[in-house]
Amino acid sequence: MGGLAFSSGEKPLFTPRMPRPVYDAVKQRCTAVLGELYHYVGTPIEGPDKNDFGDVDMVVARPRDESSSSASIHDALDVIVAALGATRAIVFERAPSSLALPWPTAAMPVNADDTHGETERYVQVDVRICASPEALRWLLFKHAHGDIWNILGSLIRAYGLTVDEDALWLRVAEIEAVDRNRAKVLLSKDPDRVLDFLGLPPARFWEGQFACADDMYEYVALCRMFWVPRRCADDDAVAGGGADVGKLKSNDRRRLKQRPAFRRWVDDFVPRCRAAGRFSAPQTTRDAITSEALSRFDAEPAFTARRDAFLQERQALVIRDYVIKPAAAAAPVPGPPPAASAASADAVAATYRACLSKALRAIVLDDDGTYGVVPGETLRGADGLFVVERVEAFVARCRDEVGAVAMERHRQKYEAHRLARNNKAGGVK
Repeated sequence: MGGLAFSSGEKPLFTPRMPRPVYDAVKQRCTAVLGELYHYVGTPIEGPDKNDFGDVDMVVARPRDESSSSASIHDALDVIVAALGATRAIVFERAPSSLALPWPTAAMPVNADDTHGETERYVQVDVRICASPEALRWLLFKHAHGDIWNILGSLIRAYGLTVDEDALWLRVAEIEAVDRNRAKVLLSKDPDRVLDFLGLPPARFWEGQFACADDMYEYVALCRMFWVPRRCADDDAVAGGGADVGKLKSNDRRRLKQRPAFRRWVDDFVPRCRAAGRFSAPQTTRDAITSEALSRFDAEPAFTARRDAFLQERQALVIRDYVIKPAAAAAPVPGPPPAASAASADAVAATYRACLSKALRAIVLDDDGTYGVVPGETLRGADGLFVVERVEAFVARCRDEVGAVAMERHRQKYEAHRLARNNKAGGVK
């Protein structure tokens, strides 16, 4: 939360940015204390060129006291708060919890021109309890090196890949415009496998902080989804791996304003690469990445099942709305009794067409055989999708027969309901 969790409210606390010596001292102490409580304790590798810090991020997993493994997040945080000597805490179940610790007494002052005088200072420590060591490692991976995943995320997005707080995902192209979350198919939760797939050396990623932003950018540029096309006269954007301002998504535009390292990547590093003619040709395509990902991560069965189920659902809606509904609406209605009024005739027509539409949906979309009218051939192809021409032919051929059966079923249900109601009232008419 960037050191701002306690800066507002009824009793705000002064949590200034920490210079490197203070940050290191707090991190070292928290690591030691939390190491007494948990088997796994870590802090994400810091981003380059950072001289001060808003907070200290700590992640832990697997408590040493096995009896506390089933404790709630709130109970576990109570133990951590007491161990670290926190003055105040803001606890979240599904997000990092923020603790305010007293500013280290032996630490240097905030800065030379501090105007807060003797105001009591605190440091903000954000703690997240992970469900497993694997989840902890992924979190350290996802939050390492400051803005590196903001940059990488913008590069791999165009290739159908997404990295979030849980895993690397492959998006199903046919689904993502309609339901982005449903479009995601799991590829891997192993950081090293993910880096290797992207073309990035895992060893350097885990080695430690990059000396400067340019070192980090050069590492990111090893990603095989990164390329920098020439700028066209009528196109102010560009970037295959998604880099220039004109083509940035709304989230990236927001990061451009809020994240200096991301802004320097877009405004400085990418233009320098273009001017030097570096990375000017794409190395791969979305189709190639999809094919390779499905094979490498054994994800093809899940990917195919997700895509096929979606396509079948969408096609069923199309058949319902553009084949069955129009056919039912245009169907001739059996003539009403001679003495029927116009209103009665209209009601009969509406009932008939509603029954026909319902029956056709059941027979075609749900394989309902209870109407006694079945297609002479399967309406689906080998891929599980409907062959629309067969559906249209069946509806045209059997519409009247289905309508008669559906209307008779409706009449029988109505009569049964009428008799039951009269019996309940105590007199059969």
